[in-house]
Amino acid sequence: MELNFITLIKHDVNHNVKECFKSKKTFISRKEEVTAIKSKFPNKIPLIVERYQKEKSLPTLDKTKFLVPGDITMSQFLVIIRNRMKMKPNQALYLIINNRSMLSMSLTMAQAHEEFCDEDGFLYITYASQEVFGYQDNMAGANQEVEVIRHRFPNKVPIRVERYARECDIPALGRTKFLVPQELTMSQFLYIIRAKMKLRDTQALYLLVNDKVLASHSMTMAQAYEQFRGTDGYLHVTYAAQQVSPKARCSFNGS
Repeated sequence: MELNFITLIKHDVNHNVKECFKSKKTFISRKEEVTAIKSKFPNKIPLIVERYQKEKSLPTLDKTKFLVPGDITMSQFLVIIRNRMKMKPNQALYLIINNRSMLSMSLTMAQAHEEFCDEDGFLYITYASQEVFGYQDNMAGANQEVEVIRHRFPNKVPIRVERYARECDIPALGRTKFLVPQELTMSQFLYIIRAKMKLRDTQALYLLVNDKVLASHSMTMAQAYEQFRGTDGYLHVTYAAQQVSPKARCSFNGS
């Protein structure tokens, strides 16, 4: 599943959330509720979190009101929501406020509340999967997803592995995204890829990063990630049965 996302949404995706919650209570009632909450819990942020009206892939949360510490980050809150819905690791989830995906997963709830809170004092958040908006190649969404991954799994490296466009001799992998231990070497990762494709021992396989074949089998994923990671936060690896770039000088084969 692609995890890219549209940063700006032309229509107000929070509109259905506000209508649903606001239809149950008057403005004065909601404002009084927030005042009471802030009086009792001055360091916490009152949230209203609901599913986007057209969302079909994600379940509905068992509650819509949350009271969270002001110093909790969007990344941490996203993990809370994911765990509450028991989502699969590869399933995309986005939190949207006032027509924007969150600009930074390091943004605290206090900062988000100060900038985006409603007149009644609540911070309204809509959650949705990519399918609601369709696919668009956007760097912000990929970066957001990588931030979440790195926060949850700080000792692992997110990788996107794709077959070279003109490659015909070796099969396409059944998946493109991998999350691997940072101490894994390129040699070990190559073995994993070869095993997944069930290549013959005599069949050569090259791994390229940024059009360069990695020079050492002993290079760890942490080292490769530090040196070659893309602007979207992923380590992009291309595989081919033969050298495909003038810069490719070193064979990665399984023999």
